Amino acid sequence: MKKVIIVHGLKRSGNHAIINWLKSHGSFIFFNNVIPIAPILKGRKNFPPPEDFNQWLRRKLLPRNLQFAYFLMKIALRKRSLIVSLEDHDLNVKPFLRVPCDVTNILIIRDPYNLFSSRIRKSSLVKNPAYPKNTGPAMNRVLKLWKSHAREYLGETNHLENKTCIYFNSWFANRDYRQSVSRTLNVEFTDHGFFKVSKIGGGSSFDKTNFDGSNQMMNVLDRRSSLTDYEQRLLKDILADDELRELADRITKMNHVSVLLQPKTDHTPSLK
Repeated sequence: MKKVIIVHGLKRSGNHAIINWLKSHGSFIFFNNVIPIAPILKGRKNFPPPEDFNQWLRRKLLPRNLQFAYFLMKIALRKRSLIVSLEDHDLNVKPFLRVPCDVTNILIIRDPYNLFSSRIRKSSLVKNPAYPKNTGPAMNRVLKLWKSHAREYLGETNHLENKTCIYFNSWFANRDYRQSVSRTLNVEFTDHGFFKVSKIGGGSSFDKTNFDGSNQMMNVLDRRSSLTDYEQRLLKDILADDELRELADRITKMNHVSVLLQPKTDHTPSLK
C-alpha cells in the first residue's frame, strides 16, 4: 500500500464530496465511516481500541476462507492507496496501529451556519442520535466537536500529525483553492470528481442526489434560507454560542487571506 489517508470531519461537512474528488486523483480503495458513532451513542457498542492495520485490512478485504491469500493481496495493493473516513469523532481517535506506510490526516471543516442547517434538516429525515432534533446534551456534543475541529484548523491544537486542513466552503466555491489542496497533497490536479454528488448518507440533506453531475446548482453556501420557521429557531439557539461564532469568524477571515492552513512542503509524499 502506497499511502493511507484518514479523513476527519463532522457529518454534513462535505466529507463525501471531497472524498469523491480525492479519489479521482489516483488509484484508491475507500472505506466509509470506519467507526460508526451511532451504535456508540446508543450504548450498543463500546468505543473500539486502535486495531493493527494489517489485521484490519485483511479482515476488510478477504473472507475468512481466503485469509491464506493475504500475501497475494498485499502484492496487488502495492500501487494503490487507502482512504478511510471518521465522522463525528474527537480528533484523538486513532483507528489503526502499526500502519506500514505513510499516513496523511485530512481535516474537513464547514462553517457552522450551513453545517447545522444541514444537520437540523437531516434530523427530520432519520432516527440517528448523531442528529439531535433539539438543544440539549446531544446537541452540545456536536457543538463541542465542531469547536475542537475549529481549534485544530486554526492551529491552536495539534492532535493530527501530517495533516492537511480543508475548508469546505472555499473548496466548493473556488477552483484555485482545490488546486492548492492538490499541490499540498502532492498530486496532479484534476476536477474530474468535483461535480459528483455522493449517494452515501442519502446525498444532500436538502437535494438528495438530484444534482449529481451539476453540484454547483446546489445552494450549499446558504442552507439557512431553506429552513422552516421551527428549524430557523433551532438554528438561532445553536448559534447563540459566542465561542462558536468567534471561531467561525476567525476561520472565515483566515480564508480571505490564505487558501490553506497547511502549506506544501518538499517532503510531502505523493498520493498517486
